[in-house]
Amino acid sequence: MASATNVSPTSNQGYILLEAGTNEVEIFEFNLGGHHYGVNVAKVSQIVQRDQIKITRTDLSPPGVLGSISYRNKPVMTLDLGLILGVESKITDPSRGLILVTQYNDQVIAFTIDGAERIHRVSWKKFEPINNALNHENPYVNGVIRLEDHLVLVLDLEYILTTVNPNLGIRLDAERIKRIESHGKSRDHVKILFVEDSPMIRKMVATQLKDVGFSNIKLATNGQEGLDKINDYVKQSTDSVQPLSDFVNIVLTDIEMPVMDGLTLCRTIKKDLQLDIPVVVFSSLINDQMIIKCKSVGADDWGSKPKIELMMDLIDRFVLDKTEVSK
Repeated sequence: MASATNVSPTSNQGYILLEAGTNEVEIFEFNLGGHHYGVNVAKVSQIVQRDQIKITRTDLSPPGVLGSISYRNKPVMTLDLGLILGVESKITDPSRGLILVTQYNDQVIAFTIDGAERIHRVSWKKFEPINNALNHENPYVNGVIRLEDHLVLVLDLEYILTTVNPNLGIRLDAERIKRIESHGKSRDHVKILFVEDSPMIRKMVATQLKDVGFSNIKLATNGQEGLDKINDYVKQSTDSVQPLSDFVNIVLTDIEMPVMDGLTLCRTIKKDLQLDIPVVVFSSLINDQMIIKCKSVGADDWGSKPKIELMMDLIDRFVLDKTEVSK
């Protein structure tokens, strides 16, 4: 295994030191083709010199897939990030570049990049969604961070992975739907608030939930919008002298979102407002360290984004099962 470069964001567990619920994120900035890109440090496992590691190429790989590398004695799919993004590397000798090893969605994926820059700690309030920041549509970039002298384009790694291999995206097979439906539970009365900034994931998850009977779904595009909806439900509950559960039964939230992240939203609901609403964190960042953060902000449970079946089981457990017991 190749030795790491001197930029290894998680080798010293730097990002776990970032306190949960502060609405801050650490972004690792790198360069590729003369552009400045960024990813959440929480997704970065290691950075290695490309000339110190062998890429095993395959003839039938999908477009953008270079092959695989050996990482911790396991094969890891390696993507040509420049080819996927449509930018040409500025390095004349590709062997002088770097390989960025990431972990998210319970997957370890490697990307070729030109060079490493630095880590920036910024507030999610400074994160500008792509549709407000740039005039052209770029599905691989979900937002920008403005620094003093340049922009950092923050990549949507989940979208990249899904476009390269759709089988790794969020989906629910027909047989699983039949098994869930066979339980005989009525789900259309369950009031779900789903907070997610990615339009693709919002649509996919909402569709899957509706397929198994969860038809009462309200959507929010970031934590602040989700909190505004929660405050509105609280007001309606107070004004009508009805229980809050008449307006919302459970909150499902992503972590990485502009304006306000999911951990800050959860902390506000659970600790600041002290509301008795189940909050489940549904994110590509779930690992042992992130679970510690979820617990610290009062989350009731958590799951990784590919595990939509787990999400459905959690809704049943936190809402439907309790409802049946109380009858």
